[in-house]
Amino acid sequence: MITLDPHDLQICLRAGEDVAGQGGMVLPPIAQASLFRKASIEDLHRDLAQEHRASTYSRGTNPTVRVLEDVLAALERGEACKCFASGMGAIGALLFGLLKAGDHVLFVNDVYGPTLELARRLEDFGVSHSQSFAATPEAIAPLLRAETRLIFLESPGSTLFRRVDLPGIAALARARGILTAIDNTVATPLLQKPIDLGFDLVVHSCSKYIGGHSDAVGGALVGSAALIERIFHSAYMLLGAVMPPFEAWLFLRGLMTLPVRIRQHHDDALAIARFLAQHPAVAAVYHPELDAADAPPGNWRGHSGLFSVVLAEGGFARAVAVANRLHLFGKAVSWGGAESLVITGHKRDPGDAPARVPAGLLRLSVGLEGREALIADLDRALA
Repeated sequence: MITLDPHDLQICLRAGEDVAGQGGMVLPPIAQASLFRKASIEDLHRDLAQEHRASTYSRGTNPTVRVLEDVLAALERGEACKCFASGMGAIGALLFGLLKAGDHVLFVNDVYGPTLELARRLEDFGVSHSQSFAATPEAIAPLLRAETRLIFLESPGSTLFRRVDLPGIAALARARGILTAIDNTVATPLLQKPIDLGFDLVVHSCSKYIGGHSDAVGGALVGSAALIERIFHSAYMLLGAVMPPFEAWLFLRGLMTLPVRIRQHHDDALAIARFLAQHPAVAAVYHPELDAADAPPGNWRGHSGLFSVVLAEGGFARAVAVANRLHLFGKAVSWGGAESLVITGHKRDPGDAPARVPAGLLRLSVGLEGREALIADLDRALA
């Protein structure tokens, strides 16, 4: 069982609550408005000058979305937050807002595929990038260039769920004057606090565990007030990937049960991973708590409900067959909801070509159906 910060539990349970200002409602009203009238032109001009925190037009700041932003900033121990229409909206604003022609970004560890695809598109605008799977400070130090402006990573990383030395990388970057950003979606704000370890920016896909019900898409970016304001003016307002107020309300609702959900996701996924690690049809299990002896430094409290397995034989075809035999694991993208999901590591058979992701890999998102039922389903499908 993971131990969560009691302060975080209160932040989640009281997410958006303002009894005095909301007539006792436990969630804020949905500010379904595109614009906000002011008492005078002077007031309008004043708020336009601080549109990153004042509501004038919902492309900038919406009251309901602002409540969510304040809650997420508190959970991540950041000064400020902006929410987006998707996680990729947040990543796009981060990259467009901080980088210019001639700059270089280093991606560390396994990173979400669309993030790297966006980086490849940025090459057309003169922004270069490279990636390092070797993720220690000593390994990445020689890869930093004079023009490196940003280190972006995931920990645990996508698909293989490797953890890396966050405080070491943050210290290295700070000594070189390089900004650091991490996609913290897998860990959630409850299981890891990158800003406390020295990271500058934290990204979330709120669509996953924060929402928790597979019914809303959104993203968030948390950091210092100065960095968030810089990204607000240089990218957020110009790209327009804003979160609607109803989605913000759904995420506030989801946060109220996040601590309870993440405990069950963690406990059941770890039990299932341990079962699969002993199964004769499984060659490998990629779950960071199974390699706890080699854990890097940090403030990580435990893993969530997402991990991968590699089948012992049969490669891609066998992975597809096993996935199709599962009854309780839906075949779908994304993860973090109440329902369990499965997806192959490849969209097509990679054959014998060398690949970082094994051909027989299945990624499992463990939902809330209960470990006994899910283990029985997996055991039957692997037979």
